[in-house]
Amino acid sequence: EACPRMKIKTALLLLPLLFRPAFLPAQELAARTYTNKDGSTLAYPKPGLWRTIGSGPSDWGLFVKESFKKENLPWLGAIGASTVLLIHYDEKLYSAAKKAGRKLNISAKDNTKTYLKVGGVSVFRGPSDLGSAMYFLGDGWINIGLFGYFETYGWLKDDWRAAQTGHQLAEGLLVTGFTTQVIKRITGRETPRAASAKRGVWRMFPSFKEYQAHRSRYDAVPSGHMATGMMTMTVIAENYPDNKYVKPVGYALLTALGFQMVNNGVHWASDYPLGLAVGYGVGKAIAAGGKTAAKRSGPAAPSALNFAPYLSPEGAVGASLAYKF
Repeated sequence: EACPRMKIKTALLLLPLLFRPAFLPAQELAARTYTNKDGSTLAYPKPGLWRTIGSGPSDWGLFVKESFKKENLPWLGAIGASTVLLIHYDEKLYSAAKKAGRKLNISAKDNTKTYLKVGGVSVFRGPSDLGSAMYFLGDGWINIGLFGYFETYGWLKDDWRAAQTGHQLAEGLLVTGFTTQVIKRITGRETPRAASAKRGVWRMFPSFKEYQAHRSRYDAVPSGHMATGMMTMTVIAENYPDNKYVKPVGYALLTALGFQMVNNGVHWASDYPLGLAVGYGVGKAIAAGGKTAAKRSGPAAPSALNFAPYLSPEGAVGASLAYKF
């Protein structure tokens, strides 16, 4: 799934970080409270995009900590068990999805087209038919589009909750992308269309060069598209619990996305449980961090860990996790 255009999409979100001030002025963070229909309240600090993105490492730490709490161990077991069960049926599910796709006239090819290039590199690829539109549902551009919507609405209406939601979607794209890439580079599982054996071969810890050169041999587990989609839905649902359409629409779109990624050979069905779990966990951690930040008396302390843009020797741009000594 990961490719140069995804790195460029991430960089479009991150480039302003190059010009952010080293220190934010100390100030009291006022909060605005929003009341839900059930009487519960959500408090949000004054929006600060770079402060939110700068919380990425700490929110990632919260995600990891919460994931391995004793009360969540049954869920981890369920994720593992469902993955093993689906691996057993992967070949049958792959064949069934392709058969259903042919019956419904949904192409099994990725027919996305390039609509924008920068320096000869595809920056924006969009759908050209039903199948590619279904696959596009998990694309980072959907997340960036929603980010733009909430940011614009928050600015026009002076709505701190909307602006903070937009900030969290930007942070979530980075944290989810980082998490799924780490796991992919550990598991090294073949995608269906690159499989050299039944259910795909697992080649753990491929070299960076090998992974970059032959992604489809190594990047099946987990599904980054599914993780990004689940994270996006979770962040919005956590911030707007009164909106009864977010989850039904979100789950319907994730189902369509999941079907098409098996149909076009990008993923096995067993790649999904972990992807969904990562997206949900990251979304919950980021949304929780954004709301509790209102209790702080000042801006968050600078972190030694920071997300930052990078330019690889091959000319690809993207996001990296940097440690400041």
